Amino acid sequence: MWDRARKSAREAREFASLHALVFHADGAPELPTSKSAHPFQQEQRRQCVSGEWRGRAVQRFSTSAITVELMTLPGILPRLQVIPSGLERGALAVGGWVVPTGDSAFDSRWTVMTDDAEFAAAFLSPRIREALLHPAAAGRALVVDGSALYLWAPGEQPWSDTRVRFEFLSVISGRIEADVWASFNAAPKRAESQASAVWLPGDEPAEPQVQWRVAPMPVDDEPETIGDTGEFEVALLNAELDGVTFLPGPDDTAKTYGSWLVAPDVRA
Repeated sequence: MWDRARKSAREAREFASLHALVFHADGAPELPTSKSAHPFQQEQRRQCVSGEWRGRAVQRFSTSAITVELMTLPGILPRLQVIPSGLERGALAVGGWVVPTGDSAFDSRWTVMTDDAEFAAAFLSPRIREALLHPAAAGRALVVDGSALYLWAPGEQPWSDTRVRFEFLSVISGRIEADVWASFNAAPKRAESQASAVWLPGDEPAEPQVQWRVAPMPVDDEPETIGDTGEFEVALLNAELDGVTFLPGPDDTAKTYGSWLVAPDVRA
C-alpha cells in the first residue's frame, strides 16, 4: 500500500513538472464554486495537482474512492451528470432525475441526470454528444456543476492518461454553445464602464484565409513548424491514451465539420 502511494505521488510530481503545474504535497487548493455538496469535499484529497491548462484552472486528485479531474468554466451553470451505463452515480451525485436525449446511440451508453431538463437539452448539443462518444471519454462520468466541469472514475486512475482527460475537458468547454451561456449562466454580469460605452474601436485588418488541416502537419517552408489546426480536437486526437493514438481518418463528411474526424477545408 505504501509503495503504491509513493509511486502515485512520484508520478503526480513528474506530471506536474512536465506540464508546469503545481504538486501539492500537503493540503489541496480550494475547489471551484459548486451547487452541490459532493462527497469528496469532506474527504482528504491526495496527490493533488493544480494549475492552468489552455487558459483554465484545472485540478487532478484522488480520494479514498475516486479520481477526479476538473476544469473551471467562464460562468456558473446548473447541475448535470452524464454517467456511463453501469457506473454507480454516488461519487459525485448531483440529484435530479434521468433525462433521455432521444439519441439512441448516446442513450444506450450514457445516463443523464439533472434537475433542469431544459438545461440538459441545451447543453447536450450534437457536438457535445459526439465528444462524449469519443474513446477519450471512456470510463469517466462528466459532471457540470456551478463554475466547473468534472470527470471522475472509481478507484485510483493512472497518471498516464491525465493529459488526455484535461484535453477532453477543454474540448467539452469549447463546445458549449453560446445560447447555453446566454440562457443559463448564473454568474453576475459585469457592469459596462463609462469608458467602454463611449470608446469605439477602429476597423481591424482582415485576417488572411486560414486553411484547416486534418491533423497538425509541418508547414512547407518550415518543416519544424506546426500549421494552424483551429480547435483543441487535434491535440486530443493525437494524445495517447493507454498507448493508443487517436488519429483522424476519412469519412463521408470531409467537406463539413459534422465530425471531429475530418476538419473543413477553410475555417469560417
